[in-house]
Amino acid sequence: TSAEARYGLGSVYLKQEKNTESRASFEQATKLNANYPDTLPNAWNNLGLLATREGRTDQAIVSFQEALRQSPGYWIALENLGNAYRQQRRWDAARDALQRAVDARPREPEANYSLAMVFAQMDDTVRAYEYLQKALQLRPTYPEALNNLGILYLRTRRRDEAVAKFEECIRVAPEFDQSYLNLARVYSLEGNPDKAHAVLSDLL
Repeated sequence: TSAEARYGLGSVYLKQEKNTESRASFEQATKLNANYPDTLPNAWNNLGLLATREGRTDQAIVSFQEALRQSPGYWIALENLGNAYRQQRRWDAARDALQRAVDARPREPEANYSLAMVFAQMDDTVRAYEYLQKALQLRPTYPEALNNLGILYLRTRRRDEAVAKFEECIRVAPEFDQSYLNLARVYSLEGNPDKAHAVLSDLL
């Protein structure tokens, strides 16, 4: 009858990627009285993560919303909710949730990055650039942020800065393939197949 024990067991199963057992434990935890205020919001948030992992985004949103109903300032659930809305391309809802997450934890690189991606989808390149820069200030070797800053530079016709970001991403995260592909695409479109070939050979 311990919500904390059920939550702890669910967390172990979650790390082992045993989704069925993890979900059952978290669901049991939510039906019990908790001794600590964070137990039930955490259980609901993890139910949302499991639903996301299984492609059930609608159910994930319900779980994240319940976590936030019980703990309105729970920034992890805000970030997860915003990213779930991103998956559904509900840009206004995603922006609102992620802005709240950033306001709650301004030094969280993932939240800043996710908010930047929402602004990029909404064609607000100024704010997308602002939040990508914040994410990189907080984590200078953030490959997704470096790569997407390069793409943003391309969209705003800043070719040399885009190439520099793709090259920087390749240097700091050589296992991340997207920057190789984007840099090769730049060279190919410029009619420089030898350089494109060299970049792709490096990737291979």
